Amino acid sequence: MKQEFTVKQGNTKLILIFAGWGMDSNPFREIRLDGYDIAVVWDYRDMQLDTSPFAVYSDIYLFAWSFGVYTAARTLAATELSPTVKIAVNGSLNPIDDNEGIPTAIFQGTLDNLSERNLDKFYRRMCKNSADFAEFDSHRPRRDLTELKDELSAIAAMAAEKGSPIVTDWNRAVISGNDLIFPVENLRRSWNIIPRTREIPAGSHLPDWQSVIEQEIIDKSLVAQRFSRSATTYDAHADVQRHIAEKLWSLWSNITTRQPLSILEAGYGTGMLTRLYTSQWHPYRISLWDLAPIDIELPEAGDIVAGDAEELIRIMPEGYYEAIASASALQWFDSPERWLRNAARTLTPGGIIAISTFGPDNMREIAEVTKLPLRYYTASELSAMTPDGCRLMAIEEEHIVKEFDSPRDVLTHMKLTGVNAMRHSMTSAKELIAGYPITDGKARLTYHPIYLIIKKEENE
Repeated sequence: MKQEFTVKQGNTKLILIFAGWGMDSNPFREIRLDGYDIAVVWDYRDMQLDTSPFAVYSDIYLFAWSFGVYTAARTLAATELSPTVKIAVNGSLNPIDDNEGIPTAIFQGTLDNLSERNLDKFYRRMCKNSADFAEFDSHRPRRDLTELKDELSAIAAMAAEKGSPIVTDWNRAVISGNDLIFPVENLRRSWNIIPRTREIPAGSHLPDWQSVIEQEIIDKSLVAQRFSRSATTYDAHADVQRHIAEKLWSLWSNITTRQPLSILEAGYGTGMLTRLYTSQWHPYRISLWDLAPIDIELPEAGDIVAGDAEELIRIMPEGYYEAIASASALQWFDSPERWLRNAARTLTPGGIIAISTFGPDNMREIAEVTKLPLRYYTASELSAMTPDGCRLMAIEEEHIVKEFDSPRDVLTHMKLTGVNAMRHSMTSAKELIAGYPITDGKARLTYHPIYLIIKKEENE
């Protein structure tokens, strides 16, 4: 394999792109995202990859495209590379397959008849229209035809090795509805293993990379901005969030056998959960973390810290807190599983993690119209994230449906509570209102909270 940094500015986060067949780094040179370095991997004539340049990054966001999905899955299984998030784009874990990949006869025909003319046809079929092809052609890969044929042969040989280990626990998959390279039905079958698969109806095999990356990576500064703007209106309109805090507190307090003397709360917001446990317990240390902290009334033991809970938890010493809580914030984390592992490390033996987040049906009405990425994990997936050395004491989920007189009222509710912090939506407010589902004359909005209480095992 070959690799190149197209952006290297000393950032601590890396976007790592495994490109498709026939590519080099040229088509990806214009991609930019503030705070991220970008590296591209291509040329799969061999599977040797030097991962040492990536070891300096605290977070790696892996985007694998086309045949790059399969080669990335093999690379992850064979190296210590451990991305924070793994996203497959228009590719399959069974790349040459009549049911889940490119049909065998089509692949073989491409290999047998590869020529400069047919390569040009392939590149055109990747693109949505002539304008997209012109843009792609201006950054066209500069590779020899013999080299490309050897690469296709190598991919075919690898795909035939059915017993080779690959990583299958991908976080999300993106499928373009107008993909003319991988049959869409095959991609759907390939990714029925994960619930967070989304389709771009008008997309082509070659995605709009800038848009896909901006949609798939959470912009935490935008999250902070939206919640800051809604801070003064939040409590008056966040009745569902209040119910969630009360439910989480009830589960937490019922399972707790002794009052914790130190508590960390990640994403405390306006203090809905904070007020519940401080009214009953009197710990000697309370740490409140938030991307957009606001002043709330606290006992003397309280300390407010502005920052990203995923980064802050990494630097906390072992056994520092007796309880860690978070209400309605985990869905904004890049890796909930890793955060839970770090939280467990930070707990004292016998300590409690009390978490609420949201499941796949959350705001499904909005998702129907916007087609934005689905980030929510199922209850069974969250249960499987229970860290080693811990026990899941309780897990519950609810569906709460709010009714509004109009879609415009839904948008107002979301603005006043700051719950919509997704960037780069191609759907305007006007289009959202026009396309919003109406049932019995009402615009409904579904919340799907999931609650988890996890206990760290006692020392023997």
